[in-house]
Amino acid sequence: MEKKDFVIVGSGPAAISAANTAAKLGVEALVIGEDPQIGGQIYRQIISPLKFRESLLDTQNKDIFKSLEDRFAEEKIQFQNKKLAWGIFGEDKIISIDNSDRPLIKAEKLLIAEGAYEAPVAFPGWTLPGIMTVGAVQILLKSQGIMPQGKIILAGTGPLIYFTASQLIKNGAEVILILESSSQTQWLRWATKLSREPRLLGSGFKYMSIIKKQRIPIYFSSIIIEARGNDSLEEVVFARVDNQWKPINGTEQRAQVDILALNFGFIPSTEFTHIAGCKHICDPYLRGWIPQFNNKYETSQEGIFVAGDCTGIWGVKAAVIEGEIVGLEVARQLGCISNTNADIGQAKLQKVLSKHRWYKELLRKIYAFRPGLLDLLTNETIVCRCEEVNFKAISERIERGSLHLEQIKRLSRAGMGRCQGRLCYPTLLGILSRKLSLDKLNKEDFSARPPVKPIPLRELFDMSISAGSESNLLGNDD
Repeated sequence: MEKKDFVIVGSGPAAISAANTAAKLGVEALVIGEDPQIGGQIYRQIISPLKFRESLLDTQNKDIFKSLEDRFAEEKIQFQNKKLAWGIFGEDKIISIDNSDRPLIKAEKLLIAEGAYEAPVAFPGWTLPGIMTVGAVQILLKSQGIMPQGKIILAGTGPLIYFTASQLIKNGAEVILILESSSQTQWLRWATKLSREPRLLGSGFKYMSIIKKQRIPIYFSSIIIEARGNDSLEEVVFARVDNQWKPINGTEQRAQVDILALNFGFIPSTEFTHIAGCKHICDPYLRGWIPQFNNKYETSQEGIFVAGDCTGIWGVKAAVIEGEIVGLEVARQLGCISNTNADIGQAKLQKVLSKHRWYKELLRKIYAFRPGLLDLLTNETIVCRCEEVNFKAISERIERGSLHLEQIKRLSRAGMGRCQGRLCYPTLLGILSRKLSLDKLNKEDFSARPPVKPIPLRELFDMSISAGSESNLLGNDD
């Protein structure tokens, strides 16, 4: 079994920042990433020789990534690319990855920088082919060079919608409509707050000007209430909504469409921290969980750290700073830097980080769960798409007294599929928010099991062979 001083799961800005900082101080760092190159979702790099008419990164993000990439190369950090870390076993921080040569790695210190995923919203027809998240569009663009074909509608809320719309437009896609769930008044209010960060505000105006130049209509206070089609998406029905995003009867409209891209915010990915036994708090506004951590980003499990979007959503700059704080703390705990120097460095970083906290609160308001989304559900609407559990089945379980996620999971199978609840738990939490107090919702939790994502059975075989005498990690006593 391979042993490493510092293992980082994830290859986004927080992960690379932590690796760079620790490695510069003499820590042996190993980064495990699913992509061919570093960058994570935000800096996902298109594979050569594919290219686009226009760059998919804005100037500010280009500068930040170039700095991270250069430092990463200078420190000669070990990078296991195209590898999935799919489990963690025991208190010794033994990580399993899909690498037949080295399926098990024991980490002295571990950083989990899983990032986040887009909050799913269930409505009639949401499982039709042709409906995807805005992030999925980004993945197709950035890593595969695939431009969505046909008529495209973007819907939801938040800045990523307008950024992606501008990307698509500049590269020749046919964007026909943008449906913004929040009101125009709210956006003007949020834009005023962005005056604290002129570059962000300037980027927003740039995206909007590209959209307006193409005369693409933006419908504010509007939401998709139904998607229709036979074998794939053909038509959507949308309507105006109130400030809680409840559809207003009599305002329905229809549009012919081939691709519907949705974004209703982001949820921290915590499957790995759950498997590691870290304590979490449920955040009903995010409809997800956040691992508990101290001001050095160490979790309730000694030697396990978190950084980046899995700690909450507040942008690239904050993720980079969080990574630096973790890198310093790991170096301190491994004896590569004195307590005094670590304290001084972390204090400076915390001071800078505090200046970004307003942006975290702003994004929290933009992406906060609105209960009107639950009015989109009909009895036949699929809530858990992995196990094909509909809203009627969930409602019946709740009416019989099942008021906790784990109860609903066991009785309905919702959350037992391959995604382990990523796509249904947010909706279930929304439904439970109508039954439970905020205090009780904060205490809701779920059980995650390895593998965090589907893997071939041969990976388990390779791991059992490699583990040898330690094969009891898989539950074997002989």
